[in-house]
Amino acid sequence: MKCSGFPMTKKSMLRSSLMLAGIFAAALPLLADGLPILAALKGPSGIGLAQLYETPPRLADGRLVQMVAVPSADIMAAKVIGGEYQVAVLPINMAAKLRSAGVPLVLGAIIGNGMLSLLTNDPGVTSLADLRGSELDVAGQGATPDFLMRRLLRDARLDPDADLHLAYALPYPEMAAALAAGKIHNAVLPEPFSTIARMANPALRSPIDLGALWKASTGMADYPMTALVFRTDAGLSQADIRGILDAVHASIDATIRDPVAAGLLVEKHELGVKAALATVSIPRCNFTYQEAPAARPQVEALLSEFLKAAPASIGGKLPEAAFYARFK
Repeated sequence: MKCSGFPMTKKSMLRSSLMLAGIFAAALPLLADGLPILAALKGPSGIGLAQLYETPPRLADGRLVQMVAVPSADIMAAKVIGGEYQVAVLPINMAAKLRSAGVPLVLGAIIGNGMLSLLTNDPGVTSLADLRGSELDVAGQGATPDFLMRRLLRDARLDPDADLHLAYALPYPEMAAALAAGKIHNAVLPEPFSTIARMANPALRSPIDLGALWKASTGMADYPMTALVFRTDAGLSQADIRGILDAVHASIDATIRDPVAAGLLVEKHELGVKAALATVSIPRCNFTYQEAPAARPQVEALLSEFLKAAPASIGGKLPEAAFYARFK
């Protein structure tokens, strides 16, 4: 999930990331002390790990993991490809794409489920069928919001390319502002941008539960969006990885349990969101913790939509069984 700027296509992101990887590999060597780096994007994916930026995980030998907050998805992808980041929080489709491209990644856990909201200022919209003939703004063409909405619109007997207009021109911040100001009328937004729009205009409604529609359509309880992945060549032991997983789990639990404290840490460690906004948005962010083997059915249900709509977006195939790593 990209938190600012217009989302790149998956093909252009991978191409630019491969070029950037070469630059970073030459200009930014690994830390001299060999500490592994756990990186998360600034914004929603970093919020759940706020506790770890305050108290980083320890390896089995007592060394601390280095925590890094990354400003954009293309930089994140480049540094994962180049091996500078050994542990990373990525959109699940990006993780699948990088593995297919030969990056030695395995999934450790899903740490964020669906947090998309369809917001509207149109009182006549109470179901997806009511969007016929309308414009629906969806930031992230070729990403989870796009493919998920196409699936749900087809379920509602709407042709996404003929019965309404899907607009992709606005990045998240501008979309939230335009919706709040009444310049656009319907939009699919992730957190915290959904909360930003609602705070700016409390009259906005979310009459359609996208998660419930996804469950009805697929039989899956939710759709995963955020993945914690490990490079298999990072030299981490099973005990190291288990320690990191347990620390991530504890951070997610603490964030859910005390959004106020988590919000203060988010702002302190400059994770892209101010404390007040983080506190309000956390209950809507759908943070979770599900290790890879248990998460596989939900991951495959979502990635199957990418595979049907744009096979190249995940490398032309679903990740193989080895992607869903089991750590003792």
